[in-house]
Amino acid sequence: MKKTKIDWCDCTVNPVVGCKNGCKYCYADKLNDRFHFVKNFRCPEYKPERLKQLQCKKPKSVFMDSMSDFGWWKTDWCSDIYYNGILKNPQHKYIFLTKGYDKFPETSVGQMFFYRHTDSPYGEQRIFLGKTVTTQDRFNLSEQYDFLSIEPILEPLDLSGIKYSMYIKLVIIGAETGNRPDKVIPQKEWIDSIVKACDEGNVRVFMKESLRKIMGADFRQDKLLWEIEK
Repeated sequence: MKKTKIDWCDCTVNPVVGCKNGCKYCYADKLNDRFHFVKNFRCPEYKPERLKQLQCKKPKSVFMDSMSDFGWWKTDWCSDIYYNGILKNPQHKYIFLTKGYDKFPETSVGQMFFYRHTDSPYGEQRIFLGKTVTTQDRFNLSEQYDFLSIEPILEPLDLSGIKYSMYIKLVIIGAETGNRPDKVIPQKEWIDSIVKACDEGNVRVFMKESLRKIMGADFRQDKLLWEIEK
């Protein structure tokens, strides 16, 4: 497993590389341009041999798709990752993230929800599913994600309804990084509004380091859902 600069997990494993979303700010696409993991980043490829990286005895919080979006995965990839990766390595906690373009339960998104619910009755939750929300139109309270990742935040968001969600327990917030010409610089008021909504709904808040300077004394990192006890 690779250590990562992502401050909300211990490491990353990427059994799938590639994504069809085509986000202009995508760091994974830029990494692929540099290191050529796959020929065409818009055509995701499954690399099952990478599941061997999970064979580490020390428990870790593992982000499983930092170079992809599990919404575009084939269902047989999801099955193999679950049965030959997660079930064989129950010491870890597994984090998956999607922009939620697919409709469940017929797709890989629905399949991962099934595995999450199947896995939980056997003890402490090990599979955590999140949705990336960068703009207001991506916020949907009817979806059953464990957490939201507002990174990068591209506009002011009204999350006041989050207090009515039965599922969302954590919101991660981060600013756009890199040197994109049209990079969005968030205002502190945008973050304050999200924090207020989360506090009213008893939802944890984790700000990425990219917000430390903007937030100043109000910078905050609540305990993560998947935090590993040291």
